[in-house]
Amino acid sequence: MAPIPQARRAVLALGSNQHPREAFLDLALNEFQDQGIEVLAAGPRWNTVPVDAPPQPDFLNQVVLVRGFRSGIGWLELAQAAEARAGRRRGIDQGPRTLDVDVILIEDEHWDTSDLRVPHHALLTRPYLIRGAVLVAPEWIVPGQGQSILALARQRLSGSWALVDGRPSTPT
Repeated sequence: MAPIPQARRAVLALGSNQHPREAFLDLALNEFQDQGIEVLAAGPRWNTVPVDAPPQPDFLNQVVLVRGFRSGIGWLELAQAAEARAGRRRGIDQGPRTLDVDVILIEDEHWDTSDLRVPHHALLTRPYLIRGAVLVAPEWIVPGQGQSILALARQRLSGSWALVDGRPSTPT
């Protein structure tokens, strides 16, 4: 991967539903720093119900704002390296995970490929993602939406968005 000429920010989502969940999220943050990525902001950690998945334990999720000399595929490679370091094994579609790292937004970039879609498709459909993103990057204009994360959150975080599967998503 060739380095890009200037540092770019990205919003990443971390998740784990395998013991020890906290340690796996910490491992991801350490992996980012080991790879020269600066963690600018980290939102709270949220317990969330798995969505569109077979029965499994709840997730511990966190949204972070990072900065580094990477472009889209470079951010994806970083995410996959952190997952591999945590021992993630891909087998059951949407199954339990030691660590899941998703690229949600990348500064000045829009991707729509089979490997990477940015903005991430779940940003506006999963409450914890937009809640976390508004805490780490509220003024970020979401490509294709023409509005800031804060404006989108104000529109979406009401009513049924306060609940996931009838249970609230709660910070730990």
